[in-house]
Amino acid sequence: MKKLLVMTTISATIAISAATAAPVMQQKAAQGAAMQQQQQVEITDALLEKFLVAMNDVQQVSQKYGQQFQNAEDQQKKREIQQKAQEEMLAAVNDAGLSPDEYNAVIQRVQQDPELQKRLQEMTSE
Repeated sequence: MKKLLVMTTISATIAISAATAAPVMQQKAAQGAAMQQQQQVEITDALLEKFLVAMNDVQQVSQKYGQQFQNAEDQQKKREIQQKAQEEMLAAVNDAGLSPDEYNAVIQRVQQDPELQKRLQEMTSE
């Protein structure tokens, strides 16, 4: 039961992170370069530990600005809120010791690789 809960939490967090961080990461790299980077990133335990920190911080930023974004009165205010959130998400990724490309690569690989999902789950249950 605990493993199922941890995996569900990881999956939900990755989905949230992917959805909220995508605009931030798109600012930093062209799509073709990002795809190439994803194939070159070696997924180590150290990288996954940094990823978990970054993912948690990105999720917190998303939650912090989500309600403000939905309650914004006009498109200009929404853009301002989104810009602040994106800046903070990018800072969170960088502060965790990852580049935006590395962060994106891990998200993509975890979504596609059940073994990597299991590895990440084991790291979170320790």
